[in-house]
Parts: sequence; C-alpha cells; structure tokens
Amino acid sequence: MTELLCVQGLCAGYGDAVVLDGIDLALDAGDSLALLGRNGVGKTTLLATLMGMTRLRGGTLRWQGRDLARLAPHQRAQAGIGWVPQERWMFPSLTVEEHLSAVARPGHWNAARVYEVFPRLQERRRNLGNQLSGGEQQMLAIARALVLNPALLLLDEPMEGLAPIIVQELQRVIRQLIGQSGMAVIVVEQHARLALAMTQRAMVLDRGKVVHASDSAALLADKARLDALVSVGGA
Repeated sequence: MTELLCVQGLCAGYGDAVVLDGIDLALDAGDSLALLGRNGVGKTTLLATLMGMTRLRGGTLRWQGRDLARLAPHQRAQAGIGWVPQERWMFPSLTVEEHLSAVARPGHWNAARVYEVFPRLQERRRNLGNQLSGGEQQMLAIARALVLNPALLLLDEPMEGLAPIIVQELQRVIRQLIGQSGMAVIVVEQHARLALAMTQRAMVLDRGKVVHASDSAALLADKARLDALVSVGGA
C-alpha cells in the first residue's frame, strides 16, 4: 500500500489554545477511519488542522512524502485532500452546477458522475445554494469535494441534522466511496456505530489525545468499551 498521510506528535489549536496534543496517525491509499469521541475532544480540529485551518504548534504532517505544513489550505485541496466541513458552506449566489464547475479538477469524478450518485442534484442543478434543503446541501458539499478528485476525503459530521431517509442515502454513498473508489476516507461522526459499520479502522479522541485505536469491527463488537469511550448518547 502507498502511504498517503503521516502525522506524528501533532500539537495544534487556535491562537494560544492547544486542542490537539501528541496525535499520531497514518493512512494508506484506500484506508477508511472512523474518528470518534465526545463533543469538544478535538475531532473537527484534527480535520481542520489537516486542511491548514489551525495553528500548528508541534509535530510533523507529511502528505505523500511532502511536508504538508508548508502548504496553504487551497494548495492542500489541489494536492488531493477533499474536505466536507460540518457547516457545508454553500454559496447562495451559485447554482448546483456552478458549485461543481468552480472547483472541478480532471479525473474520474465530474458533474456527470456525481449526478449518477446523487440524482437529486441533477434535478436541482439550476437551483441556487440557498434554495436547497439541508439534505441536498450535504449531497452538494460531498459532490463538490469529489469533483476535486481527492486521494483523501474528510467528512465532518455528514449525517448531522438530516432526516433518516437522507442518512440512509448518505450511508449508501459513503460505503460506495470507501468500498470502490480507492480514496482514503476519514469520517467524524457522533453516531459511532454508524461510522464504525462503514469503516475499516477506528480512532477515539479524548481531551485532544488518542485514547483508543483498533479495527472498526472489533470496537463495534465491544459494546461496553464503545459506550465507555463515547458514552451511550453518542453511540
């Protein structure tokens, strides 16, 4: 396997606040990771750090052998890291098609391909970003990341606040991406069992540190440990 991402001793945060303290993580091509933990433990901060949106205070970040810390956020996207932020960040003045064409890079994923995966977006392709439902916005946020043709896809709470039928649809798509696309995928998700069922590996954070790492299937099968790590409400 080809190593995509190597994180060693990562310390990062916002301003003078340190949120992540000594994180180690390695991902190969095609890996999938469920990033779990209670609210406020640093999951979103880790994804934001990979995208260059936080203050790096220590450790190393390497992407395909390169020093990732030297790259600006837009350069990380160009290098092959796709990010679907929790906030979705729709542009109200752009149509669905314009959201996709504005960032598209050559590769397997293009507008036609994402319309096959998300037929609803094709139906709404001329609608503006602020005319979409929450579920449609999430589909578009994922599609927009896919047309970058990334080697690594970061999904931050992709199921949050969505109707059950939309959650089922997104589960299907994420499983397909993990199983067939060859991309590495990191999923941050409060619904731990849902994330574990889709991924190969699991990592749990607490107070900015890694407190557990295992195969997803093993953690999913150990209800007592899972509940202790993420709490019953988060599982």
